[in-house]
Amino acid sequence: MKPPVGNLLYWSAILLRGIRWLVAGLVILFFSYMTLAVLVQVGGRYMFDYAIDWTAETATFAQIWMIFLAAGLAMRERLHVSVDMLTDVAPVTMRRLFIVIIAAACIWFLAEAIRGSIALIDIGRIQSSPVLQIPMWIPYLSLPVGLLYFGLELLLALAARWTRPIANVEPH
Repeated sequence: MKPPVGNLLYWSAILLRGIRWLVAGLVILFFSYMTLAVLVQVGGRYMFDYAIDWTAETATFAQIWMIFLAAGLAMRERLHVSVDMLTDVAPVTMRRLFIVIIAAACIWFLAEAIRGSIALIDIGRIQSSPVLQIPMWIPYLSLPVGLLYFGLELLLALAARWTRPIANVEPH
């Protein structure tokens, strides 16, 4: 049976699944490239006594993108450190109050970090990388993209905690 066109929840779930699939694929791609580039650099240097400069630069850029995107994946899987000893013994209304306070603090921090990264991207428009002359706004773009994805996963995790404040909420 085909879902109705106006079913926002259905289409939001499809979009979220697509975003998660894309981010996971990009993390795998960046990690694979980074590994390969470093191996080429090491092989070139020690086997052929020739340094391949661009491999180190592109591996660094791949690592930057990978880290910022993987932070959201770690949030999805609840792999970030959290201290929930107090919330585990608090009543449900207090737990929900903690969720609101935590959400407000995290959203404020992410918004400030994104605002700062936009300024960094503006600086990156006039800078280029030393070896390949890649515009630096490209690696700097990993900040707002990664932080926005992290924020999305954070809000989903907090919403899950809100709906089931007593249970140990699974991330999926």
